[in-house]
Amino acid sequence: MTDHVQSAVIAALVSLFLLSSTTVGVAQQQTAVAETTAETTADAVVVGINGHYRVGRPTAIRLAEAIGATMRTEAGTPSPFTLETLDGDGVRVRYGMYPNATEDSDAIELGYVVPGSEAAPLTIERTTEAGTEVIVQTRFPAAGRPASGPSMIPAGMPWIVSVGDPLGVDQIGASNVLLDKAARIAVTRIDSADRLPFQSLGYDGVDMVMVNASGVPVLQAMVGEQTDALVSWLRRGGHLFVCLGEATERTLQAAPWLASLLPVEDVTLSRYDPAAFETFTSSQTPLDVFQGIKLPRREGRVLISGRTTRRVSAVLGADYVIGLGHATVVTADLDAPRFAQWPERLDLVKQVVGDLLEEQTGERDGRTGSTSFSDLAGQMRGVLDQFAIKPRFSFSVVSVVVMLLIALIGPLDYLLINRVWGKPLLGWVSFPLMAIALSVLLVIQAAPQTVADAAGTGSANPDAAGAASATSALLRANQFQVTDIDLVDGAGRGFAWCSLYSHDPARVDVRYGAREAFELLEPQPLGQPGSTASRSFVFPMGYPGRAFGGIQLAGENTVFDEYSVVPSTIDSDVGRGVKTELNGLTIAPRSSKSIAARCSFAADTDRAVSVIRRPGSELLRGALVNPLPYDLLDGVLIYGNWVYLLPTRVPAGSSVAELSELRQKNFRWRLTRQQSADQSTTATTPWSPSDFSDAKRVAEMILFHRAAGGELFTGLGHHVLGDLDLSELLVEDRCLLMGRTEKPLFELEVKETMDGSAGFIQPGGQVLSMVRVVVPVRSTRLN
Repeated sequence: MTDHVQSAVIAALVSLFLLSSTTVGVAQQQTAVAETTAETTADAVVVGINGHYRVGRPTAIRLAEAIGATMRTEAGTPSPFTLETLDGDGVRVRYGMYPNATEDSDAIELGYVVPGSEAAPLTIERTTEAGTEVIVQTRFPAAGRPASGPSMIPAGMPWIVSVGDPLGVDQIGASNVLLDKAARIAVTRIDSADRLPFQSLGYDGVDMVMVNASGVPVLQAMVGEQTDALVSWLRRGGHLFVCLGEATERTLQAAPWLASLLPVEDVTLSRYDPAAFETFTSSQTPLDVFQGIKLPRREGRVLISGRTTRRVSAVLGADYVIGLGHATVVTADLDAPRFAQWPERLDLVKQVVGDLLEEQTGERDGRTGSTSFSDLAGQMRGVLDQFAIKPRFSFSVVSVVVMLLIALIGPLDYLLINRVWGKPLLGWVSFPLMAIALSVLLVIQAAPQTVADAAGTGSANPDAAGAASATSALLRANQFQVTDIDLVDGAGRGFAWCSLYSHDPARVDVRYGAREAFELLEPQPLGQPGSTASRSFVFPMGYPGRAFGGIQLAGENTVFDEYSVVPSTIDSDVGRGVKTELNGLTIAPRSSKSIAARCSFAADTDRAVSVIRRPGSELLRGALVNPLPYDLLDGVLIYGNWVYLLPTRVPAGSSVAELSELRQKNFRWRLTRQQSADQSTTATTPWSPSDFSDAKRVAEMILFHRAAGGELFTGLGHHVLGDLDLSELLVEDRCLLMGRTEKPLFELEVKETMDGSAGFIQPGGQVLSMVRVVVPVRSTRLN
């Protein structure tokens, strides 16, 4: 008996030992797998630019060299990938992508997605002959300190990409002495060219790119697609800060595209007196003589004027308009040791750049007591969500209906039933029948329209509209569109934002396309930096947070099925961008979904017309020709702080005889609705963030927010759509022709997928299509 007990005890101990060994082995394997996954996620996937991104903006997804070389086919090209994340409503969205890669680098840029929230999940799948393979399951970085590593950058924080020394900009607002306060500016330092985007979409959300001599190795390593992406972003609204000092020759050799953009005729260096910098910054610290490039004096906007050591006047800092963007140039290597030790270097940079780096005494969220959103985009979203679902009846009509009901019931009950028929008990039947009949009539009159009624006669396919009329869903789309055309440098861009409403549950395919008006603007030949072919990108617009006034969502919305963003195969070439549409989008009943599209194209500079300016004044004279191939409605010509009111309709190719005879107004007064109360006082109409009735005024404020006074006037920020603000282009040698188009330049088409017989239709709704044209201004003397 004792032997049996001892055997049992020994067997139990052996079992416990084996069980513990197995458990430890499994735990070690799980730990190893977790560590491998974490290592792969951290090293192999880079989101945005060096791990920095913004919510609601197109964000590049890149595979680094660690696994990029193994993700190619036998022909050496990257395999097709699918990227999956969540939109602003927590719904899964899949992006089919054609990766960008070059023979000189193993890094693969898979494509672009639009994260809908902070730390949104990201799944990368590869399609092979064997099937679909999940490569990585990770999340976007959460909000943190951008200086410490990958991080989500809030909408209100300026974002600077530094190719070289950040010149102390990354320390603005930081305090390590008392509160360990983080910097107010998010700076992304680029140490490797592989972290730069291959398409201009990758710079969406970036406020400024800095380039100086310290970044020459990165500039030399950039491939052609990355150069085209940066130049295209600059010409279509970007801001570039460049230092051209003693190392100008090396900088221009590494980046010859800078010489083609800037008005630099030669690279001859001059020795400059530092007194101009000392006076500009009110510095008490002397600065040594420095060398820099010679800038032209009659081009651009002069920021700093000085002299050479030979007492010859010179331009030490200037701002030049390049397409729809602008470049700030300083004739000194501010990253050199002599400037690094100068205490006022950061003050010089902040004053030259302007409001972007301006210190703020206190944090303002931009919200007012009457609204929950903090950005102008939130107000435009409220404007687009105003749908006339049912016919509206005035109080007088309702009063007539009530009196008609009383008139019918009274005589019917008293005269017909009591006096004529003499049967008062019939009133218990006649009264409810009359009320029910009138109620049914009113309900029928106020019923929502069908898809075909909402589309009207604008549908390109009558058979499809007829098939869609059999459904009971109501689809409406309110749209805001703006197209910018620069006839000086040949740059063009377009932005369209629609709010798609469905009365009943709907599952639709959505696509945005350019009308023939875009095709009439003949693109310039390819080959020049930034002059790529026309391209577009359609994506879900909006995200939870203070900007739009939405509630922050946590986790996935499993109620709605996933939808996909599908690229067009004709734009699959490296660096040529993507043309996309949304398939399988689910819309909840009596709700709306925001969709946006961005388009870039090259405009024909042969259409350029010029306007004559009177020397020494801001007044224009002579004729103005409409250079567009379509009529311009409610047009204005903006020059400096003056606006010329054009006729109500300016036909395509026609001209306005004499600008000096047109009515003129102060442009800022027009934006702020300011009027003279009497000879000594003026009255300004205050901005109401809760007013969603005037779409045109909200659009004008989005397009020229800084010219109207910015946040001091509206009380709202302008970060989500801040790149649409062209206030910086109101310079001496350019003016802006702005107006509406009778037909939208972007064509929105929707198809209900739940009805197999339905085709694409154009939903009804309000469309505000605006266009701005940059026209050169030349100065001539009067006879």
